[in-house]
This record gives sequence, structure tokens and C-alpha cells, in this order.
Amino acid sequence: MKTIRKIPYIALPACITLLVIFALSAAADPLLRYYGVDAGQGDCSLFILPGGETIVIDAGPEKTSRRTMKYIKSCGVRKIDLLVATHPHEDHIGGMRTLMAAFPVGMVWDSGYNYGSYIQERFYRDIKKKNIPFKIVSRGYSARLGNAELEVLAPARRITGTRSDANNNSIIMLITYGNISFLMTGDMEHEEYVSIRPLPRATVLKAAHHGSCNSTSRQLMLEVSPEIVVLNYEKGNSYGYPHRETVAEIRRSGARRFDTADGTVKLYTDGTSLIFDGKREVK
Repeated sequence: MKTIRKIPYIALPACITLLVIFALSAAADPLLRYYGVDAGQGDCSLFILPGGETIVIDAGPEKTSRRTMKYIKSCGVRKIDLLVATHPHEDHIGGMRTLMAAFPVGMVWDSGYNYGSYIQERFYRDIKKKNIPFKIVSRGYSARLGNAELEVLAPARRITGTRSDANNNSIIMLITYGNISFLMTGDMEHEEYVSIRPLPRATVLKAAHHGSCNSTSRQLMLEVSPEIVVLNYEKGNSYGYPHRETVAEIRRSGARRFDTADGTVKLYTDGTSLIFDGKREVK
């Protein structure tokens, strides 16, 4: 694994941000764009790679699926090259049907955990009906898409007997472009974390399980040493996310925190530095 060096980040007003993005584009490498999509109480992440390739990780719940789909379209997306279902809970795959109806999909990656829900069964039927290539991935699998390296860190083995086996068999991925990396953790809980630790360092951490206290520990933060943490949740949710213990650990680490509850999180990178697009940091 690459050790990511500390990098200075700049939060800029929208007009200045656009000028800097243009300058980066013209001067050197093209940009990778990351969107932590505001999908309500659920998860959806969009990557648009420098060559135009697209990755969508999870699709949020069904009730916000049309909003999610429209937002992804507004980013200029016309196809999804890789669609990843980290695990089969409704707040992660409920929106898959809407996305697969709106966009051609090149490939689906799945954790292979059989939850047995109607939502999951419908998801699999839609994949088969549309004849979309389908792959169950696990630790050790890697691929290259455009200019990005994709490494699957979990699941490493089938985990059973936990409070949520579906969460603890989530796909965990490291997406790397140049010297910038994104650790995408699904709804990983403590048991899955133990099965694959130590985690690699990463520039950006998409915190697991919406900021649940059983997912983001002090040890995890020390291992990953992220510069930015993204929390996906809806304000006023009934679960109390993000838990105060998680908020405290993020603050203690010194990482910058951005929440989808305040709107979609937008980050741009040329592989060396990161720019925030008009997003207020959460203290």
C-alpha cells in the first residue's frame, strides 16, 4: 500500500474554485471528481474518472431514488461503467432499480451475501433481465478502470453470528488516483474491521455505517489517518447518526469532516491535491 503524504487542502468560494479547477485541468493531469451524494438516510457515492469512466457505489434508499438519479444525471453522467452494491440493505440498494433503468450499466460488483429480502431478489432479477455482467468480489481482487486503481479489501471471509451479518460482509474498496486515495467502507462494523486490519492509509475516508459508533474507532482512525472524513446520513434520522463517539474520534484525529446531511459532498483531485467545491466543513 502507498503511504499518502500529508497534503494541504483549500476550501474556496465557488467562483474561485472553478478558476482553480480550470487551471489544474489545463496545466497538468485531468481531474477525478468524487460526489458523496445526498441520498437521505442511505449511501450513494459517485466517481467520475479523468477519462469519463464512472463508478457508483450504492444507490441509497428507494424513496429518494429519483432524486439521486436526477442528481447523477446533472453531473453529466450518461452511463455507469461500474455499479457496486456493498451489501444488501435497502438504504444501500433500494435505489438500484431506478439507476439501472436510467443508465446503461457496464458491470455490477456484489458482496455475495444473500440477505433474502425482496429488494435484493428484485435487484438480482433486474441484473439478469438486463444481461448486465455480474461479479462477486472479495479481498485480493483488484482492477484498473481508466486512470484509477481499484482494490477490494473485504469481505475477506464469511462473517456470521454478529448483530448485523449483512453489514459485516460489506465490500470495502480502496480507489486510488495518483497520490490520492478514497477508502469506501460500506456499513462495515467492528467484526469485519478486525478481519482485515490494519487498514491502509487513505486521503479520504467514507466513514462506515453512517457514523455508527461500532464502525469508526480510534484505532481505525490512526491506521487510515485520513485528511477528510465523509459521513452519509440524513438530519433527524431515528438512529441518532452520527453517534457522538464517532464525532469525537474524527475531531480528535484532526481530519476535516463533511456530511451529506448538509448536501452532496464534492471533491476534485488531479492526483496530487484536493479541492472542495463550495462545501462547509463540519467542526
